[in-house]
Amino acid sequence: MFFRRIYQFHERIKSNWLWLVLTSYLITAFLTLGLHAWRPGEVGVLLDGFLTALAGILTTIVVTTFSFVFVALQLASVQFSPRIIRSFFEYDQFSRFFLWSFLACVAYLMGLQYFGWSDAALIYPKFGIVGSFYLIIMVFPLFIHHIIGNINASSITHNIALRTVREIDELYDALPPLPETETVIRIRSPISGYLDSLRYQKLAQIFPDDRHIKMEVRPHIGSFVIQGGILAEIKCPSEKKNLFKDLEEEMAACFVVDKFRSYKQDIPFGIRQLVDIAIKAISPAVNDPTTALNCLDYLGTIIEKAALSETVSKEAKLLAEKNIFIREFNFEQLVDLAFDQIYFWGREDYIVVRHIIKTITNLVPFMPTSDRLLVIAHQVDDLELQYLHTITTDSATRYAGSFARCEHRNSLRDHLTEFYEAVIKRIEELNAKEERIQKKVAVYKRYLKDLDSSREEARF
Repeated sequence: MFFRRIYQFHERIKSNWLWLVLTSYLITAFLTLGLHAWRPGEVGVLLDGFLTALAGILTTIVVTTFSFVFVALQLASVQFSPRIIRSFFEYDQFSRFFLWSFLACVAYLMGLQYFGWSDAALIYPKFGIVGSFYLIIMVFPLFIHHIIGNINASSITHNIALRTVREIDELYDALPPLPETETVIRIRSPISGYLDSLRYQKLAQIFPDDRHIKMEVRPHIGSFVIQGGILAEIKCPSEKKNLFKDLEEEMAACFVVDKFRSYKQDIPFGIRQLVDIAIKAISPAVNDPTTALNCLDYLGTIIEKAALSETVSKEAKLLAEKNIFIREFNFEQLVDLAFDQIYFWGREDYIVVRHIIKTITNLVPFMPTSDRLLVIAHQVDDLELQYLHTITTDSATRYAGSFARCEHRNSLRDHLTEFYEAVIKRIEELNAKEERIQKKVAVYKRYLKDLDSSREEARF
């Protein structure tokens, strides 16, 4: 908790050069005074060797760190834009502070030795020693964390948008706000960013217990919200509107908006990352299908866990008791997010298509209800591989676009057969008698007959 508060304080002051310098100087000065009072030092004992060692350490840190930073910036400039290198130092106050504070400390340490002020009884060398350790122990780790965040694509786009919006605010006057309705109170986002999480316990505590009052959270967790965008709407009688006006700021603090998404309360974020890795892996520039298959395996693990979980989260249940309703992703949306985009970019590679079918087939026995079983059945149907159920005399011409080799087509037919059989078996285990389920069984049985008769023999 202590280090978390230090980091939050650093985030507030790092955009202001004056506050950075002033805060660092005051911390170093107070620590130096405490050290001087505790260990005054002996007269005649010189600290030249110690000061030289610290100056060497600081110089090594600066040179090594910025060597890596420039390599990372070079790679980022190739991927995004060459102009980000210039903006990195021109607008990033903390990076400039890091560079100049280290160089200033090295100059100070060398100056102490040159002017003969390195006696242990003097306070000057203690100030340099404390300042060096402050830079190494406190500033350097914060700078590493800062660089990792700032080279991130989300951070780059966030900073560009922030500077542009700030320029618009300086150049133009804002239009008057639209009038609010009498029975609806809207909680708006103070900044642009991603809805990182919701402090649902605090929100449930401060929200009045009144069945005539209803609160609806508009965006999903993980959604992007713009500054001034509606986070939630409270529908209440006009005579109770003043009560909520007093709580509006406190309720707005329950919505955590940040420039990055996180895993907290955001299930689609983990799926999105695995999908991005898979798409990158099967791109022509990388051409690493094994990584894509690995991502599909773990996407199957996530979907299996989602299938065996309730649709409504614990947080949503707690808030619903106070008449607060939040938006959540359902099972079908999670399945679409996991497989649709990978298939779109990998549909020309039979290995990728085959592994998608295999992954979904492995999920079939875990489907607890017929509704969720139909969701993954529709996912395979949406692959539009029904043309593999038939074979004609012009097959070589018809299949040349995607799967030109009959070996690949037969392999896909085998996996489709396994999938259809698994779905039919699971429907029997669930004893599902609904009409739509029985129609699906009839269709899949017909597909099985078509697949059995459509296998091709290799041509020599």
